[in-house]
Amino acid sequence: MKQILIIIDNKILEEYYTYYFKKYPRRHKKPIDKPIPPSLNQWSVAVRNHANNLKQNWKDFIIWIVNKCNYQNMNIDKCTITYKYYFPSKLRRDCDNYNGKFICDGLVESGLIVDDSFFHVNPLTIFGFYDKNNPRTEILIEYNGEKNKG
Repeated sequence: MKQILIIIDNKILEEYYTYYFKKYPRRHKKPIDKPIPPSLNQWSVAVRNHANNLKQNWKDFIIWIVNKCNYQNMNIDKCTITYKYYFPSKLRRDCDNYNGKFICDGLVESGLIVDDSFFHVNPLTIFGFYDKNNPRTEILIEYNGEKNKG
């Protein structure tokens, strides 16, 4: 079984900000504000335009990190994905509000995985932990080495 581990932490966000503000010098607001995607509760109550921007910003960020790690266009056909969210506080959070939608969209768009349907990603596992000093998201993709040829 082969594994790909992608870690999103504050250090990688700083790298992304350097890239992003160089690409868009007229912009001043950070597109991603923390290393954990927003919960569905945050996303679903946002004004439609803001919600779409959140989704697009995360997709663009995931594409950037996949390209940075040189995992683009791997076209992994069947895999399991495990998300581990390390939150900076012990606040109660519902696991079903952190489903990884924004991340999966970027993984598909970058070509790392073929699709995020149950046929291609099964199972999808989500864990939540506490790490005050190093909040982060860890994405573990496990696959058998077979890639889609198409």
